[in-house]
Amino acid sequence: MGKSYRHSYKSYDRDDHEDRGTIYVDLNEVFITDSTVQKLLDRDGGQIEQMRRDFEDGREMVRCVLRPRAGGGYNIEDGRHRIIAAKLAGVCFIEALVIG
Repeated sequence: MGKSYRHSYKSYDRDDHEDRGTIYVDLNEVFITDSTVQKLLDRDGGQIEQMRRDFEDGREMVRCVLRPRAGGGYNIEDGRHRIIAAKLAGVCFIEALVIG
């Protein structure tokens, strides 16, 4: 199983990365390629489906970690599965920690 959010966040050195805090981000501003979405759905579809149901049921989810893109929007540092699940659930905004 991959690294958890808590494990991967600890690897960020606060001296090297500006922490902009937790905000709600419009999912339309989060960049993820269609090929990445398809690859993750093929490989981890069951996990993403469970997360989609969790979003639809209003369960609290671990926030994603995003980094601003030079041209606007955000790249995903941690939480690709959650981003895909939220989009599939029809969620418009997601809680995220913005770094960088």
